[in-house]
Amino acid sequence: MVRGNAALSLVRFGDAAGRPQIVALLQAATINAPASGHVVDADRPGTAIHQGGLLAKLAAGSPAPIEIRSPISGRIRSVAQPGAKVAAGAEIAVVDPGTDQVWEALRALYLVGQMDDVPAIRPYERDLPDIPDHIRQQAVETEKRIEARAGNS
Repeated sequence: MVRGNAALSLVRFGDAAGRPQIVALLQAATINAPASGHVVDADRPGTAIHQGGLLAKLAAGSPAPIEIRSPISGRIRSVAQPGAKVAAGAEIAVVDPGTDQVWEALRALYLVGQMDDVPAIRPYERDLPDIPDHIRQQAVETEKRIEARAGNS
């Protein structure tokens, strides 16, 4: 998150050095289990979550369960449900980035994005209920701007 904010700040000065980090802000966060165990508590897919919010608790042989927290604000796409057994390093949850994070990344890519970034932008152009109109419109405009800059318009 800190790297993403730094990359966004650089764009204000016309510096595209953080472009890969900005593109990463558009990607879902995959959270892996830090240890083998079984899930004893978990939130539900579709639930909004803040950065640092509790996704699940994992019983891994220690007296207290391990708390699995979200590295980003967003919406829970998937999470292992109570009773599920997970191996160390296995996916335990996926969190889609929040609207504010996507908005800022799209605005930054409007200014410094390149053609390689377009595949990361296109999912936000879809007419889906979970993508707000202003995000969809920004994604379309960002792609157009990148194409114009690349001479592909």
